[in-house]
Amino acid sequence: MDDNLAIVELLLEAVEAEPDQRFGQILWNFGVLLSGEQGGLKDPYNDESTAILRRVEKRMLELRQRRAR
Repeated sequence: MDDNLAIVELLLEAVEAEPDQRFGQILWNFGVLLSGEQGGLKDPYNDESTAILRRVEKRMLELRQRRAR
């Protein structure tokens, strides 16, 4: 549950940082959704929350670094 709450908090930060992005864009840009093998979306159903959290944290770090420049 803690990982899920952390993901939600980071997504809230992403929404606030990128107010012009649609929700689907945020899910894609922050690593919740990924590209599938045949060009579509990979179903994140079986992804562990910790794996999703690591992806979102990585993207958030990249965003913060870009803003700091």
